[in-house]
Amino acid sequence: MAIYPDKKDGKLTGRFRVELQKGKLRYRKRWDTYAEAQADEAAVLKAWEAGEAPPAPGGAAGAPEVHTIASVVPLARGKLWVGSSTELVNFRHVEIAGEVFGAHKRLDAIDTHCVDAFISHLAKKGKADGTINRHLSHLKTFLTWAKSRGYRTVPVTDIEFSWRKESEGRIRWVTAEEQEAMKAFMLAPEQLKRHPDYADVWTLIEVAIETGCRRDELLTATLSQINGNRLHIWRTKSDKPRTVPMEPEVTAKLVSLIQRDAMPSRVVLRTRWKAAQKAIGLEDDKQFVFHTCRHTCATRLVDAGVNVFVIQEWMGHSVLETTLRYAHVKPQNLEEALVRVGERKALMGQKPSISAGFDLPHRSPTGGVKPHFAQAA
Repeated sequence: MAIYPDKKDGKLTGRFRVELQKGKLRYRKRWDTYAEAQADEAAVLKAWEAGEAPPAPGGAAGAPEVHTIASVVPLARGKLWVGSSTELVNFRHVEIAGEVFGAHKRLDAIDTHCVDAFISHLAKKGKADGTINRHLSHLKTFLTWAKSRGYRTVPVTDIEFSWRKESEGRIRWVTAEEQEAMKAFMLAPEQLKRHPDYADVWTLIEVAIETGCRRDELLTATLSQINGNRLHIWRTKSDKPRTVPMEPEVTAKLVSLIQRDAMPSRVVLRTRWKAAQKAIGLEDDKQFVFHTCRHTCATRLVDAGVNVFVIQEWMGHSVLETTLRYAHVKPQNLEEALVRVGERKALMGQKPSISAGFDLPHRSPTGGVKPHFAQAA
């Protein structure tokens, strides 16, 4: 018998250790289950009887195959998250988990303690609760996929994923003053002389604010997606295609970036954005990121009085609750509502035939002309 309960600091670890010796040959390997240890022991003894050289731990023919995140990720590419706009990001999140667990951590050995350590690692890195949840979601999806393919034998349901409670927090948008300050910095003659690409970065920012599109939806846009003054987005975060209306000048700017092959890279966009952020005194505002442009579009649509159902379709929100986060209740909004109620009552008094009910507005984002938001906050 060459299989022993594994111990560390005098305490049982729950694993099993294979220890074999034949003359001067010695072999040691730890396994998570007794059955795996037995299979490994038999494989090593068989190799020795055949006169073969001592195998590497776990490398004997017939020994249980060792699968790790690093070994299975290449097998999952092209099969998991195929067609998703976040495919690369999702796999990167899984790889980060593998780096935290250790290169040799077997998939079967990933348990609740490992996930807790992963959460702590992300928290120490300053990741927001929502970001941590996305990392956990991608890890769980990957482990479930691995289990269905036999790369993991232990049920994923045994792992407790301590999801973080996400706070709605403050929606950050770009004010008119901040927008003008960024424009002045990026388009300053001396700036463009040193870094001409600032002009294209600013053009992209303008398009993002006017359309509300996500960063990658714009960076990967092609001319085939533009039909008149509409941008058709087939691959979205919610996996639901949508159409975004654009004013003619916005369409022209986007077409120009694509035709000139001048669309900024992610690195250039991030670098130029951070430089402008610092220049206008917002370096410590962690919420002031490029995605803020999307929040700005939604906020300005609300302030312009666009119906919330139209905004939901325009932005591509899966649920109305997401859209309602932008429905900021401001004093002026309340006062305007009171005025409208008064106007409605007066109209009903003049024409009793008018119903006290209301008509639902057109739900299509292309049902009317987009109002101009240049002065909206």
